[in-house]
Amino acid sequence: MALNPCVKQILCALSAPVLAALNAVISSQIALLRAQIVAAQAQLLALDITTAPLELARNIAQGLIDQAKAAATLVPFELIAECADLGDFNVNFVESLDALTADLNDIVDDLQRLLSFKEELQLLVNELEEVIEQFEGIQAVIEECATT
Repeated sequence: MALNPCVKQILCALSAPVLAALNAVISSQIALLRAQIVAAQAQLLALDITTAPLELARNIAQGLIDQAKAAATLVPFELIAECADLGDFNVNFVESLDALTADLNDIVDDLQRLLSFKEELQLLVNELEEVIEQFEGIQAVIEECATT
């Protein structure tokens, strides 16, 4: 990552002991950030393990619901009309399907929250990695200053 040329001018104007101290502070910050990245990646792994069965359950249940909806449309309307009012049938079917899918909707909502958290956690990891890159860029400039 290229730093602003002013950074080099400012850093190179500092004394060697100050540059060494600054480099040590940056090194400790990089180590801390890397530890935070490892912790976040462990959380991501735990979330992957947690969300896998939920995603599977959601996909299976959604498939069953889709099949139920498709099966309802396969029944000839004239047959339904002879047995019951089509409007009543549809209302009852939708209400039954809603009742059956209430638990599925809870699973989907929970899964969406977990997936959103995973996305936020991954964004945090990416941001931390960018900060590390910036710090490493500063350290490279400090090394240049120390050797000139």
